[in-house]
Amino acid sequence: MSKGKVYISNYPDNPPEWYWISGLHDACIIGTESFEFPFDYNKFVGEKNIYNRNLITLRINAKGALYDNEVKEIRLFNYRILTEDISLEGRDKVWWLADRLVDHGKYYTLEIDLQDFDAYPEEFTFKIKFERAEVDR
Repeated sequence: MSKGKVYISNYPDNPPEWYWISGLHDACIIGTESFEFPFDYNKFVGEKNIYNRNLITLRINAKGALYDNEVKEIRLFNYRILTEDISLEGRDKVWWLADRLVDHGKYYTLEIDLQDFDAYPEEFTFKIKFERAEVDR
């Protein structure tokens, strides 16, 4: 008898208020949108993190999620995708299996185990670094 993969979500000890602490297992990412903000020279004072540079929005259908089924949208500001060979754009439905959030002080790293039945490989890990987040519930 073969065993399936075990997905474990790791949550920080002191999570930020926007975080989905109960978990989004079996939620569905139904769309992504990225945006580059125009550079504002009036706000630039030599520190790159004082202004918003870019934004990625993950639209979520969490009706089928096991735990936190109230999340509708996740916005990650000043992001950089760390798994550049993997894109979420152009996919119809991507299922959320597990996630791991790490707080590095000035930025966060989020690793999400996902499943897309219409792609190869079906299961993959999407890793993204960002400075702040907003979550619509």
